[in-house]
Amino acid sequence: MHLATKKSLFLTFISITLILAVSSCTLTENPDEALKKENNYYETKDVSNILNGTCAASGCHAESNPVNGFSTEIQPQIMLGASNRPLEGVRNYGYGGDDVIPYSVEKSLLMQFINGNIVEKLSYNHSSILSTNQITTIKNWIADGAQDYKGDVPYFLPESYRVYVCNQNSEDISVVDGTNKVVSYLNDVYDPLTEFDTPYWVSEYGDYYYVTLSSAGQLIKFRKTDNSPVLSISGLSEPGIIKINSDGTKAYVSRASTTEFTYSSIYVIDLTNMFIQKEINLPISGLPHGMALDKQRGFLFVADAVNNLIHVINIFSDQLIDSRFDLVNDYYPLFLGISPDGNYLYITANKTNQLLVANAGSRSVISKINLLSNPMGVTVSSTGQKIYVASGGGNAVEVITKTAAFWDKTNTITHPAFSMPFGIDITSDDRYVYVTNQNLEGDFVPAYQVKGEEFISTVGIINTQTETVEKVIEVEENAGGIAVEKL
Repeated sequence: MHLATKKSLFLTFISITLILAVSSCTLTENPDEALKKENNYYETKDVSNILNGTCAASGCHAESNPVNGFSTEIQPQIMLGASNRPLEGVRNYGYGGDDVIPYSVEKSLLMQFINGNIVEKLSYNHSSILSTNQITTIKNWIADGAQDYKGDVPYFLPESYRVYVCNQNSEDISVVDGTNKVVSYLNDVYDPLTEFDTPYWVSEYGDYYYVTLSSAGQLIKFRKTDNSPVLSISGLSEPGIIKINSDGTKAYVSRASTTEFTYSSIYVIDLTNMFIQKEINLPISGLPHGMALDKQRGFLFVADAVNNLIHVINIFSDQLIDSRFDLVNDYYPLFLGISPDGNYLYITANKTNQLLVANAGSRSVISKINLLSNPMGVTVSSTGQKIYVASGGGNAVEVITKTAAFWDKTNTITHPAFSMPFGIDITSDDRYVYVTNQNLEGDFVPAYQVKGEEFISTVGIINTQTETVEKVIEVEENAGGIAVEKL
């Protein structure tokens, strides 16, 4: 065959091969990508047809400005919940929260809308647009974890930190995803054998978080990865705040502030095997509630609100030290915080509406800062320069700034959804402060109140760089103790 003919045939072969290769790439799509597009990231086409094809297609929960900032177009958007619910007739407060909580059908607001279980009659009847089969489909999807097209449960593996919130009246622990700032899971601690359980306080360390149930008299150890209980201790008398030592092997547990009785001891708990190592006896019966731990020097400070004094315990020997803080005045010291270097103790004086600054070494009060009424929890930044106090009566978080050897109140941060702030904690990088709002008197009224729920609580999320409330999310009833996961 002529050389030119051979060359022509070879080039023709190459061209056909390239055309077939390009055609193959064009026609063959990654199965995951095809499923993602077909399902709009939802677990199944059926779920997508309802939430995207019905709710989003109506124009209410789609486009660039969906109602309440809540879009159902794709699965990642619906899991972000609402960002702009109306509050006091206004929609620019950054108030919202989840609408779908994986595995929690009854506590997901979306299902309450669908079931017509909202107290105030809505202008739009959500249940009328869905058939019984469609409602069952959504219910089963949430019960199965609200999975995406890959079968992944949203926020199961957090991008950053988690926040744990005790809801005393609803007997749930809300697990908040720190990156997306929505409730990602509800851990129900209800025990049918006890009338009330009352999750009071939560602390975290390593792979676990620990919750006291003040009414049930328990301390429970939960695994973070799946929120399952690992071990528990029973027989505690109204356990309260939890403080964990530096290696996570031991915890100190005080008494709940809600008690009607007085006590003269705190518990020392072995966290590895979950048993009571001992009770440290105090010289006088009262309300040992607030605690602060100086891990470097090995001191535990315990505030007795009734007797206006601070006990000091050596955590290496678990023995009470003779010297203590006698506050004398009727301060009712309820919560304690401590500077990172252990030099200063911060005491919320609940009756005199002050923050007391004490020198931890000399056991003496060196400064008093006037606050709004009923100061509760206190948290301190990692630099020690900022102290944040939850003002239960002032419905605010107050900022105290330390400059050299002086402390001054420099800001008061509030929000219309703040009602009786109680627990407070700060992220490892000092960027956000989280505060629970108990709302025991119902001053905060949610945009959409669910039948059977009383006085729903909120969590305020404060950006410390701007010292403004970035977001407020709804949780459950009577939110109290809170712990931000330290990374």
